[in-house]
Amino acid sequence: NSLQGKIISIDKTNKKFEIISKGHRNPQGLFYSKENNLIINAEHGPKGGDEINLNYYNSRKIANFGWPIASYGTEYNGEDPFKKSHKKHGFIEPLKYYVPSIGISELTYIKKNNMIIVSSLRAGSIYLLKAKDDLSNIVAEDRIYFQNQRIRDIKYDKRNNALIMLFEMLPSIGIIKLK
Repeated sequence: NSLQGKIISIDKTNKKFEIISKGHRNPQGLFYSKENNLIINAEHGPKGGDEINLNYYNSRKIANFGWPIASYGTEYNGEDPFKKSHKKHGFIEPLKYYVPSIGISELTYIKKNNMIIVSSLRAGSIYLLKAKDDLSNIVAEDRIYFQNQRIRDIKYDKRNNALIMLFEMLPSIGIIKLK
């Protein structure tokens, strides 16, 4: 009956909610694409195993992403009790996972390029992930590194075709104009 590890949808008018998915360790970023009826979420893994998950909202079945049974990370004490394959154990595989962890934070999605852009705290970087048209897997990856920074938030400004980032260490705002 707990809401821990779940993504929920709340009706603001009547305050009722429905569970959209479960099996999340520590969600950090959420992006909803109304056109695709898709939630893309970023979540911290344990030691390693930060994930990017695709959660299609049109299903009547509650999606399960595997936590605390499946993870590509390990415990901080070095133990590894987790199943590595999510799918093999009845859970949804992440679109992308990071080992070692990048300290994943926010993400955004640019549909016209099928680009998922992820910010990171620990790695001080922006990760540009080009996906197939059906978002079934990543076909190209790039990384932009910012020395001595933690990037807390990232938003896409469609009108100016630019990424706006909130740096945590200074604090300051960074802008990257996309081609």
